[in-house]
Amino acid sequence: MDINKRILITAVIVTLTINLNAQGLLQKAKSGNVRSMYVLANQYYNGVGMLQSYKDAFIWYKQAADKNNIESQYKTAYMYENGLGTAENLTNAFNYYLMAAERGNEKSQMKVATMFDQGIGTTKSTARAMLWYRLCAERNEVFAQRRLGDMYLEGDPVEQNLQEAAYWYEKAVQQNDTPSMACLAYILSCNQSVRPDYERALKLLDIPLKNNDPMAQFTYAELLYNGYEVEQDKQKAMEYYNLANAQGLTLASEMIAIEKYNKYHDISGFLSIGLKKITKAESWFIIGSEYENGINLKKDKKEAIKCYKQAAELGSLEAEERLAELQTKPAKKKRR
Repeated sequence: MDINKRILITAVIVTLTINLNAQGLLQKAKSGNVRSMYVLANQYYNGVGMLQSYKDAFIWYKQAADKNNIESQYKTAYMYENGLGTAENLTNAFNYYLMAAERGNEKSQMKVATMFDQGIGTTKSTARAMLWYRLCAERNEVFAQRRLGDMYLEGDPVEQNLQEAAYWYEKAVQQNDTPSMACLAYILSCNQSVRPDYERALKLLDIPLKNNDPMAQFTYAELLYNGYEVEQDKQKAMEYYNLANAQGLTLASEMIAIEKYNKYHDISGFLSIGLKKITKAESWFIIGSEYENGINLKKDKKEAIKCYKQAAELGSLEAEERLAELQTKPAKKKRR
């Protein structure tokens, strides 16, 4: 028998075997065998032993998912999310991811965290996202570690805690996560609750700056502006603040607002940011003085005291002096 005939016979035998196996698998799946449903769905999905068909794959994944097959729950969610073999349905995608996540599927747990975080397929809830991120972070998922750091840094949905933020960013930095390097550098140089380490902050900024990271640009600007670990250069600092501001970083917008006020006595920069996003003692002191003196803002002693208190809590000695004077100054008696 020549080689070509042998190849042909072998191919026929293999094809028959595959067909028989496929028929047997299909019969088992139809009779309710969950594992067979999942395996059959995989074969349709990948085109193994039969023509690829996302539609048939989806049918069998969903049947297995509804019988609590965890792998099928993940795949059903994935196909709903991406519109494979079925119409895209993010609500259904979230529900199936949640089913799998609650039973321990790690990929689904990360998906549930991000979908809660971004409000995709479900109501946005950073508090619930945080619970799932923590679960993922504790098994060393780098993105989850970074998002936990972000949440503690931003104070949403928990109270701001820079020590806790630094802990999670450090975990992510150990896995070479570039955005976490920039955020950790910021914490190490912002002079709030965590002991400053300007030397390490500068080293951490190397890669993020090359990647045009806005937090890195802002933090480097801060080092330049204050002369920490680098030669003070306020002009160059403003260039980096503007780079970060162009990417929408509110922290940079605040520094530009301070510079604008110092040059032109213009508070519009602070008003465009909004008081809820103000973070610097100098900013709060400026706004407090405006409320106290009634130049660019309507004179309001109570608002002035609130702003000075914020500035004092952030370390402003000037604000403490103004508070002491305003709180001891007797109120003017109204004329009858």
